[in-house]
Amino acid sequence: MVNIKTENQFLDLKKASNQLSLVILAGGLGSRYNGQKQIDGVGPNQECLMEYSIYDALKVGIRHFVFIINDKFESTTQDYFKKIIEKNKATVNFVTQTTRTNVTAKFLNPDFNREKPWGTAHALLVAKKFLKNPFVVINADDYYGKNAFDKAIDWLKSDQITEEQYGMVAYQLVNTLSENGSVSRGICNIKQENLLNVIERTNIYQLNNEVFYQELDVITKIEANIPVSMNFWILHPSIFDYLEQKFEQFLELNSQSLKAEFYLPQSINELIDNFDITVKANISNELWFGMTYPADKAIVQQQLILKILNKEYPEQLWQII
Repeated sequence: MVNIKTENQFLDLKKASNQLSLVILAGGLGSRYNGQKQIDGVGPNQECLMEYSIYDALKVGIRHFVFIINDKFESTTQDYFKKIIEKNKATVNFVTQTTRTNVTAKFLNPDFNREKPWGTAHALLVAKKFLKNPFVVINADDYYGKNAFDKAIDWLKSDQITEEQYGMVAYQLVNTLSENGSVSRGICNIKQENLLNVIERTNIYQLNNEVFYQELDVITKIEANIPVSMNFWILHPSIFDYLEQKFEQFLELNSQSLKAEFYLPQSINELIDNFDITVKANISNELWFGMTYPADKAIVQQQLILKILNKEYPEQLWQII
């Protein structure tokens, strides 16, 4: 684990840290949030939630960042993040994900008016040309905590992220629920620290200190501490060959669909099942928080204030860098 001696000592780190990139999925439309939740200010100085992940990534030595964005991610916002990252002697790329990005000509139909991009695996695929070394993938609107980034660096330094082995950090389900509505989560089956599969469950909610999920008209109780994926993956560029082939197959079936999505967890499942890829799994005890519903914003703000009071982050996030 990286040893940080002072708050602003971000550069005295082993070379391995510089070989890891951070990919931030910031292109979702956030239909339940009713706005651009990825850049909504929640910190005491209007920092958005992903700035805390960027801060944590810088502290463990990550020096390359790739933002997957939508066409509403304005140039002034890109300039803001570019200034922060380059000031810390890191590099950044911005890639816009649209319904046409990386879609081969035979699937392009000018009369097809799908608005929503093709999902998280597609979002990652559009960043292929910028990722030549192992990388971490996160959602822009989720808080993960520094321990997840520490684990990613540990695995990288011990050569555990390879063409045959990836990594992921899971969270306890009860630590990822929203007080303001149901959520969807990828339920993880983990054995001897290896991920066996991820099963997507929708409409998960807590009632009387118990957790349930509902699919169609069936309500099922689920273990509160079961591990779930929040899209914190540590991957190797070898995944792109598979994603390219799989995306073509996906479009063969879904190119005229308004809702079908090419999901990263489902792609990881197939790699485990059919291609003998191992995914190391670490379960974090960190309390997740994120921006699913508009009312979540106040909770996120409260949690960040607590972390600032506990000296996990400075009040002026970028002042000390």
